Amino acid sequence: MPFLRLRNERSGEIHEFACAEVGIGRDPALQLSIAGEGRKVVSAHHARLLYRDNGWWIEDSDSRNGTFLNGQRLPARSPQPLTPSGIIRLGRTGPRYSVLAVTEARSSNTLWEGDVPVSPSAPTVPLDVVTAEPAALAEPPSRGPRMVLSVESTGERVEAHGPRIRIGRAKECELRPVADNDTSISRMHAEIEWQPDGSLLVRDLGSRNGTYVNGAMVDDVHPLELGDRLSLGPAGPTYLILEVQGIVAVASDNDASPAQQAAVDVPPSSQGSKRGTLFFQNLIEESSRSTRARIRWIVWTFVCLLAGAVGVIYWISEQKVRETAARLEEQSRLLAEQGAVADSLRRVAADEYERLRQELEQARLSAAPGTVLDSLRDALTEARERTDALEVNLLQAQESLNRQLAVGDSLQLAARQELLRVRSDLNRAIGSRESAALLDSLRQAVRLAEEQAADMAARLRAVKGSDLSAVIQGNMGAVGLVTAFFRAGHFEGSGFVLAPAGYYVTNRHVVVLDGEWPDSVYVVMNEQRRRLRADVIGVGAPDGPDLAVLRIRDYSGPHVRSVDWAGQKMGLGEPAALIGFPAGMAMALDEDLTVRASVNAGIFSKIESERVQFDGFTISGSSGSPIFNADGDVVAVHRAGLKEAVGMGFAIKIGLLIPLLPSEAKRDLGLP
Repeated sequence: MPFLRLRNERSGEIHEFACAEVGIGRDPALQLSIAGEGRKVVSAHHARLLYRDNGWWIEDSDSRNGTFLNGQRLPARSPQPLTPSGIIRLGRTGPRYSVLAVTEARSSNTLWEGDVPVSPSAPTVPLDVVTAEPAALAEPPSRGPRMVLSVESTGERVEAHGPRIRIGRAKECELRPVADNDTSISRMHAEIEWQPDGSLLVRDLGSRNGTYVNGAMVDDVHPLELGDRLSLGPAGPTYLILEVQGIVAVASDNDASPAQQAAVDVPPSSQGSKRGTLFFQNLIEESSRSTRARIRWIVWTFVCLLAGAVGVIYWISEQKVRETAARLEEQSRLLAEQGAVADSLRRVAADEYERLRQELEQARLSAAPGTVLDSLRDALTEARERTDALEVNLLQAQESLNRQLAVGDSLQLAARQELLRVRSDLNRAIGSRESAALLDSLRQAVRLAEEQAADMAARLRAVKGSDLSAVIQGNMGAVGLVTAFFRAGHFEGSGFVLAPAGYYVTNRHVVVLDGEWPDSVYVVMNEQRRRLRADVIGVGAPDGPDLAVLRIRDYSGPHVRSVDWAGQKMGLGEPAALIGFPAGMAMALDEDLTVRASVNAGIFSKIESERVQFDGFTISGSSGSPIFNADGDVVAVHRAGLKEAVGMGFAIKIGLLIPLLPSEAKRDLGLP
């Protein structure tokens, strides 16, 4: 009678069949119905096992993901012979079954080598498939070597089976003592291995807190015996070894060595010893075969992935090279076309001039009528006059600008002289104790003169103009995006390099979150991709200015060109520029993953002793951005804006940063 025994490699479950055909798939009506983990890659009718010509065959039923025998995919509807120790896999990632026995069914009074005798009163285990033959098998096959341990703190007894028992938080471990979120025990903490002589060895798998046997830390491997105390870390759970059932080959009691006689709970009968020895040998062989097959599969998979990755990288590189070559070729073509157009225009102009000159010469030589000569002379004269007119207009514009500047300087000088005169009159009036009305009049005149002087200075700067583009281009490289990482998340902001040694300025609230200092801080400079590590070296007090000073490690790059420490170079209504990273990294990265800053222009709308109001576009992420005046000086550090009034920002005067700077930075900046 046909008989087949399979073992699920993942769960260890044994399946026995005593029929001539076994259907495999997700259909519950099949003899081997697949359920649980791995069923997604299995078809409803995936494969068949057939008994023909005194042997078993396997056939793929045209499944979606294929059937594999010993790592080779089977052709559909083409039976292949099945041999003991073969490995059947349903799909590349589906369930795996090892073939334990391929033979005809044994009779009920026949005992195979490796079986445990069954008493007449012992219950029988029916086959997985109900047939007309009565099922009369022995007890289920053993699950391998067994250990019984006791948790020292609770007294709970736990069992572990198999030639290798892994201990840790990972799901594939045979012994999982703690929950997944308890990090005191490593994912793969330790493992216990049975040796061929029946002894036990415990090995630490590079755990964080170590493995201990009887209080001694395990460096590599350590023998484990009955009654030993196994601890996972110095303060972790401790297990007592209560019972071990190993498999030891013993010829006789007199010939056994001391190590063999030390094996615990080995069945005393020679039949039991013989059974255990054969089972353990088969277990080692099957484990070796499955391990070799798994290693081969992993190696070839890695090789294929590596080859694919290399191919993809090569293809991408070739695409980039071709795109770059195409762009260069297109630029060369455009330059050539522009050069050709310029040459053509130049030739046309030269030809036209030469034509006019020759016509004039021919007319003169041939004594042409006076009207023709006059016409040619007029054409040349008009061309010369147009050129002269352009030159005159240019000179007039330059002279007009110079006159405006001179007038502005004169008016500014006159306003200052008037202010000095009025102040002098006021001082004399105060010294001579004039009437209160006269003093008030003089004070009003002083205020009016001061306002006129300030207005004249602003108008003069307006006449001269402010080149914010030059200011921005000269300082863009000194601005960087800062990211501070905390336990609860991260915070992004802007800032700028103040000195060549890498001193970087930003806001306190960027690097200190609710009183918590960051775990790490990184800065990416404008037009760069690489993150630079930075250290926090100075932070303003909670009730002080919202400023912080960092230092970028091993910095070599640009810094801002000039700083108005005294805060005297800005006035109401004057132009200003802010360079920063509004919305942080989300808006700063371009398609090349390069960080690029944004520029916002505005005016100084309010100036106080410590705070400056800047009217320009600012949102979250602009914190720490430098604010420049029209001369390119850093005058303030942006702090915050109003959500209900987008465009109104508040900044801190740069002079408040001086107490936070270390002596080295002050020396580099020329500060006392």
